[in-house]
Amino acid sequence: MQEGSVVPVPELSSTEERIVLMLAAGHTAREIADVVGLDERTVEWHLLRAARKLETASSLRKHVLRAVGPDRSRGKENTP
Repeated sequence: MQEGSVVPVPELSSTEERIVLMLAAGHTAREIADVVGLDERTVEWHLLRAARKLETASSLRKHVLRAVGPDRSRGKENTP
């Protein structure tokens, strides 16, 4: 890749973006769920989808996996 080139970033849904930003601000999945009015598992699902879209952002993925736990991070993407 050439210096100064732009890496395309997958587009997050508005909900994924809001939840990721709240996670980045230090909120837990439970806290985010309370604020946005969703079930905690639904918040975790949005975080996992965002992490998969942003696979190259290993730091985000690490934080997401820490927030949702390793047991929920595999094979449950289709269950909100």
